Amino acid sequence: MTTAVETQGNLAFPGEAPASALNKRFSDRAQEEFAKTMRAAGTGTGKKQTRVRIRDFSFISDVPEALGGRNEGPSPMEYLAGAVNACATVVIEGAAKHHLIETTDVQTYTITKQDTRGLAGQADVQPYMYAYRLQIVIETEEANPEVLTAFAKNAEHTCPAINLLRDANAGLTVVWSFVRKAGQGAAEALSNAAWGYETARELPDVQFTVVNADRVTEETGETP
Repeated sequence: MTTAVETQGNLAFPGEAPASALNKRFSDRAQEEFAKTMRAAGTGTGKKQTRVRIRDFSFISDVPEALGGRNEGPSPMEYLAGAVNACATVVIEGAAKHHLIETTDVQTYTITKQDTRGLAGQADVQPYMYAYRLQIVIETEEANPEVLTAFAKNAEHTCPAINLLRDANAGLTVVWSFVRKAGQGAAEALSNAAWGYETARELPDVQFTVVNADRVTEETGETP
């Protein structure tokens, strides 16, 4: 006997993926014929630790000892933050080729805040991040603001992780800083300075900045 499970207005049956909903920030909806399937397997090993297997790779997700873990790997939310950085880097490489922009250094840095009361069940507050700053530093000789803005907008619009955070109400701000010379730790320094934390190095000389290049305002439905 087949039993339907209702999930957010869609009926999902065994062996059948639910139809995609139209995202108001995009003009088309996802189609099954173009879909790729991703899988991840997790095995709990006790004390809030999980061994994760993806394709031929495996890694451990853990939490600090103070939270009941063994501190043998990043936490799930820390992995999420790192995945956002990595996803942005992949998309940036493709967008740079599309816009004929030569980059000599690409840096990403995430700094985020999470109200821990949500996860602990101490308050009815969203358990994931409520403030999220993704700092991107691009070292390039390209100086045309229109070209750089179009590049940033394209990368944001096509980055799965950025769009996931944006639609999740995670308080996302994406800051694009274009520089002639970045130097090690440039993205981290800009992030710390922006949120009032101590910086370990001087800030890079930023030639041009774009913030939330692809954000759509709810009031107008237009891109700033």
